[in-house]
Amino acid sequence: MESLEWYAIRATGVVAYLLLYLAALTGLYSAVQKKRKKKVNNLLHFHEVVSDWSLIMTAGHLGILLIDAYMKFSWSDILIPFSGSYETISMGLGSIGFYFLILTIVTSKFRKKMGYQRWQKLHALNPILYILVTAHGLMSGTDFQGTVLAVVNIVPVVLMLGMFPSDKKKLTEGKGAI
Repeated sequence: MESLEWYAIRATGVVAYLLLYLAALTGLYSAVQKKRKKKVNNLLHFHEVVSDWSLIMTAGHLGILLIDAYMKFSWSDILIPFSGSYETISMGLGSIGFYFLILTIVTSKFRKKMGYQRWQKLHALNPILYILVTAHGLMSGTDFQGTVLAVVNIVPVVLMLGMFPSDKKKLTEGKGAI
């Protein structure tokens, strides 16, 4: 029989990933709405809260890995990329993704102090975070198949990219509708 820790590791990982997915979608959607000059305050607040919870669940995921009785992970296995003997590549990608997530959350909390343009450049690195975490999940996770994740990730992005105005005329028409 599989241990409670194993289920908790999987559950926290999946929930953290789904929250990150939701944060990415709301972030993309708010960017589209900003381009259309629409108010996004509530959406941005939701985006930030979901991102924070993604970090909390990720920390839980890592914490449970440390106490798992079946697979013995050390702090260095988890925090030093590519240092462990179990699923070295996948775990390394997960570790780097964790650091990207921390960078995203911390810089977002201090965006006013660091300047919006600098923050925006750092925030533009988030696709790397998402790719790392997706690869980690595909390589070590057993809950989602690659085709399911591909569809779940590609369809919303394509739909949102379709929302961006393709020329200045459409953009100026959108301004007049406010």
